[in-house]
Parts: sequence; C-alpha cells; structure tokens
Amino acid sequence: MAAKRAQATPEEAGRQRMLARERSAARRAAFTSEQAERERTLARERSAARRAAFTSEQVEHERTVTRDRSAARRAALTSEQVERERTVARDRSAARRAVLTLEEIEEQREQNREKVAAWRASLTPKEV
Repeated sequence: MAAKRAQATPEEAGRQRMLARERSAARRAAFTSEQAERERTLARERSAARRAAFTSEQVEHERTVTRDRSAARRAALTSEQVERERTVARDRSAARRAVLTLEEIEEQREQNREKVAAWRASLTPKEV
C-alpha cells in the first residue's frame, strides 16, 4: 500500500485522500453521541501519548503549526459556520458536564485555577 502511495501522482494522492476523508466522514456520521465522545477520547489519548515523547523544541514547533492551522481554518469560516461551531462546542461541553459527579466538578475547577495561576505567573509586567 505504501509503495502505491509513493508512486501515485499528486492528483491521484489528493483524490485518494479525499476519498478517505469521505469514508471517515460517512463512518463518523453513523456514530451515536456516545461513540463520537469515545472516539474523541481515544484521539486525545493517542495525541497525549505521542506528545509525551516530544522534546521542548518539538513541542514549540507543534504549537506553532497548530496555531497557524487553526488561524487559517477560522479565517475561512463564514459567520454561519462560526455560529454552528460555537453551538456544537457548547452542546458538547454541556453534555460532558451533565455527567460529571460533584467531585469531578470540583477537581476540574481546581485544575482550572492552577492553570490560570500558572498562566498569570508567566505573564510579563507589560502583558499584565
């Protein structure tokens, strides 16, 4: 399979990527909300495991690439798409929060407080 990909023309490679994206989208469209959340969790865990092996230079590079990619994607969205993205994110967060126990809620609040404190501590006087 890899040998075929290496020999493919750029147009064919692009077509194959598009077909793979369509297959993935069709598969994801058939997911229940629980399956979708499970897939997102698995993806987060895979990413975390991959990032755990990064050097600090690789971490910085990944952040830059991700920031640039996100900015380009957001710049291309229409106002309707922006609103839809916000609605989906809001619904997903509400569904996730709805199943948390009181202990988990308090734990998340504490983690958020620690993150904000660390972020504030890293600010220069000029940024404050």
